[in-house]
Amino acid sequence: MAWEQADLDKLDAALAAGGAIQRLKFRDQEFEFRSIDDMLKLRALMAQSLSVSSSDPKNYRLAATSKGV
Repeated sequence: MAWEQADLDKLDAALAAGGAIQRLKFRDQEFEFRSIDDMLKLRALMAQSLSVSSSDPKNYRLAATSKGV
């Protein structure tokens, strides 16, 4: 499933509720969480997916070497 920023925002709102929300629907899929840890795992997956698909230059890393390139 391709995640969108709106999905991450929705999950962040559920996390802010302190785990009171245990079921969320993202487009055509519904997720039921047993714990806040489950929510955090999905959040990490979403954030990683969004940062990989982003074309924002701040997401690039440069390798530093001591012997030159």
